[in-house]
Order: sequence, then C-alpha cells, then structure tokens
Amino acid sequence: MTGYQFALLAHGGAGSDNANSDGTDRACERGLELMQGGFTAVDAACAAVEVLENDGRFNAGVGSRRRADGSIQMDAACMDGGRHTFGAVAVVEGFQNPVHIAQALLDEPYHLLAGDGAARYATERGFTPLDESRVRSDGAKSSDTVGAVAWDGKQFAAALSTGGTGKSWRGRVGDVPLIGCGLYAGPSGAVAATGHGESIALNMTAYRAYQLLETGASSDTVLQEVLGWFEAAQDIGLLVVGAKDWAGGSNRSMAWSGLTGNP
Repeated sequence: MTGYQFALLAHGGAGSDNANSDGTDRACERGLELMQGGFTAVDAACAAVEVLENDGRFNAGVGSRRRADGSIQMDAACMDGGRHTFGAVAVVEGFQNPVHIAQALLDEPYHLLAGDGAARYATERGFTPLDESRVRSDGAKSSDTVGAVAWDGKQFAAALSTGGTGKSWRGRVGDVPLIGCGLYAGPSGAVAATGHGESIALNMTAYRAYQLLETGASSDTVLQEVLGWFEAAQDIGLLVVGAKDWAGGSNRSMAWSGLTGNP
C-alpha cells in the first residue's frame, strides 16, 4: 500500500452488508477521479460521500432512517486537514446531500449549523432538495454513518453523512457533526468512524485515533487499537489513511473499499 500519491477510502457504515461494496467502490472511483483531475482531498472525500448518499442501500441521503416521529433528520460533516477547518450540519431536514452543505460551511464564520438554521442556509444557497418519494429507509440494513477519507498528495480530509439511528428521538445528534468524535484530519492523516454514535463520541474516537497517527503508528495499528476501545455489544468501524499506508475494518460486517492512484 505504498508508492501512491492519491488514496481514497469509503465505507457504508458498521453493520452494512459486505455485498454492497460495489457502492463503496464507486465512491472511491469518483473521489480518485477528482483528485487526478486536480481537485483537493476534501473535494474528493465529500464527492465520495455524495455517491453513498445517493445509494439507497446505505443510511444517508435517500437511504436515511426515519426518526420515531417519522421525520428524516440528517447529520453530516467534513474536515480539511490541510487548512485545519471543519464544517457540519445536524438534524437538517429536506436536503439530499447534506455533506455538501457541511462542505460549504468550511469557509463560513460558523462551522456547525443545526435544524431550521441549517435548512435555511441550504435553501438560500440552492442545495438539492430531498424528494421523500425516493427515500427507501426500510431497505437500509445499516443504521450507521457512511464516510470517506482522502489523501491528495499534499493534505488529508475526511467526510461523513448519516440519516441517524432509526426510531431515535427527534433531535437526537450522534458523533457525526462533533469534531474529533466521528472524524478528524490533520497533517498526519485522516480518520472516519462509524458505529454506535454515543460510544464514539464519549471515546473522542477520531481525535484519539489521529493522535496515534501522530506518534508514527501505522494505519493498521491504529485500527486494531481503536477497535479494542469498544465492547463487543458496541458496533464500531474505522477508516484510517496516512501518506504511506491505510486501513479499514469493523467489529461488524461493513461495506468498504480503498483505492490508490497516481497522476
């Protein structure tokens, strides 16, 4: 896994069907294509997540799980490790690709918007509305986050999106829009987590995993260490990418893919 300039990893969520890795393959192909065309790691990671949001087999976008009241509330986030900036939306309703709303917030004075405020921001900027007739939440086996990490030869990035835990309370927020919990990216690499959101948040999972990368630990070492932080009943999956290696895995089934390339 060495000797590459570009790397893109994508997952369909802890608990997602391994047979659906064709979807994560397409996500990786899209992200790699963008980086080879001169786009940045954060562009690639967000584009990869968009592919997964548009695939109803995964719990994001058109595959989002419904809350206990029948509503569809989504969380999404991204982090640009080169510029050390973060964007996120929480419990936003009415939009198909919340990851791009989060990406737009990278350059705003406020980096996390929630609920009606996030929806108003997205409406004013013309983001694609969600056609609820396309939502197939009953078909999404996973109740966990989709995500991607990327390396463009200069900087790292990570992105996440989720429809939330099925049948959860309206307004519930998990790890996704909390910096250092579901994702983190910096000069040493990028991390994207998926699984039981409350446990991921309480462990500050992504930032602590990133700290291991800073010590020089390999991506696989980080993966195995992090999986050990969780009890068997707590689902957890992780993607880790560095400049020289990458790793992914879960204590459950998990559709995921990794792709590397050069110009």
